[in-house]
Amino acid sequence: MFTTIKVTILTNARRADFWIWCLAFPIILATLFIFMFGSLKNSDTVISVPVAVVKDASWEGSGFSQVVGALSGEGDEKDAGDGAAVATGASDGSLLDVHEVASIAEGEKLLDDGQVFGVYAVDADGDPKVTLGEGAGSTDGTSEKSVNRSILEAVASSYTQTVSLVERAVRENPAILSDPSAIAGAIGLQAEIERVSLTRSTPDDTVRFYYALLGMAALFASTTAAISLLHAAGDLSPLGARRCVGGQGRLKMLTGTLIGCWASAYFCLVLVFLYVRFVAGVDFAGREGLALIGLAAASFLAVTLGMLVAVLPLRGGEQSRTGLLTAVNCGGSLFAGLYGMPAMTLADEIARACPAEAWLNPPKLISDTFTDLYFYESTQPFFAHVAVCAGLGVALLAVATLIFRRQRYEHL
Repeated sequence: MFTTIKVTILTNARRADFWIWCLAFPIILATLFIFMFGSLKNSDTVISVPVAVVKDASWEGSGFSQVVGALSGEGDEKDAGDGAAVATGASDGSLLDVHEVASIAEGEKLLDDGQVFGVYAVDADGDPKVTLGEGAGSTDGTSEKSVNRSILEAVASSYTQTVSLVERAVRENPAILSDPSAIAGAIGLQAEIERVSLTRSTPDDTVRFYYALLGMAALFASTTAAISLLHAAGDLSPLGARRCVGGQGRLKMLTGTLIGCWASAYFCLVLVFLYVRFVAGVDFAGREGLALIGLAAASFLAVTLGMLVAVLPLRGGEQSRTGLLTAVNCGGSLFAGLYGMPAMTLADEIARACPAEAWLNPPKLISDTFTDLYFYESTQPFFAHVAVCAGLGVALLAVATLIFRRQRYEHL
């Protein structure tokens, strides 16, 4: 049996398609994910909102101008004609990117040209006036324009509410002016905040695509296992005929092939995992050791699935079996959400409507194993998925063993 293990590992290592599908393709796909999701990662950089301000006598003497100046930062004022800077906004951490204009008409021209998202002005009474572009007040959170316009509106409305509150407090109690801290406390939004996370790590939806990728990568090993066991079939290849007339028992042959394929698959899957973890920077919530256990169970499930398909009485030999396994892998990966956000949404809806699918679909089952590590503080969901992977693998292996040991050939 040890000779069978050794030969199986060496045979897999000499096959180009083994390295292509079990190692190269998952790494290439992970690299594509890096470029696709790189722009979606959270960034600490704040992009300032471009806004035009009508700098006249009323503006200079108003308190609102001081608020806008504080939100724009020191030295943040720019020439209104700098169209390129206006279009992109500043990224120095200030909230507002101020562009001075001489009149409201000039500011509205910049607004119409799309260079700013709003125009600030102050009337003779010192009250702020805000001019926003089309679509102001939209609740579409995915629109950058709507978000920026909402920010400009919130700044002005917050200032107006604060001024009104202070004036009312002074009218009711003029003595409050002698205690600036009391005024600050009245208008401040101070509160004690305790940060509580409902998940083990900060949620990042992009990691789920990498977990689905690991599910697909694991299932590629099923094709390798099927081909390796087909080489022991006496009616499909000369090598299988020679092995059948040899002195090795079929159970030992099956066991040796299983261990050899599992070792080969696990080795490639660990390399893919290391690439995803350290090159793609995917978070596993500090549970990399447990992730390796999940990879071992995933490899075992994939190998036993390939062995079962190999011994099924199907026509077409190797091509029909590898085609069936490829269809199972690609189709299952669709319902694991690998193919983009629409597929991920579809996978979530199907999992909610039919929870059993998430446990019976191998790529989804493997993907959820790593999702458990990332989102749950408890390891119980993770070990539940590992147990199901191992249990399904044992069941598939038992059926494959029963069929394989009873196979008889009319001729070799």
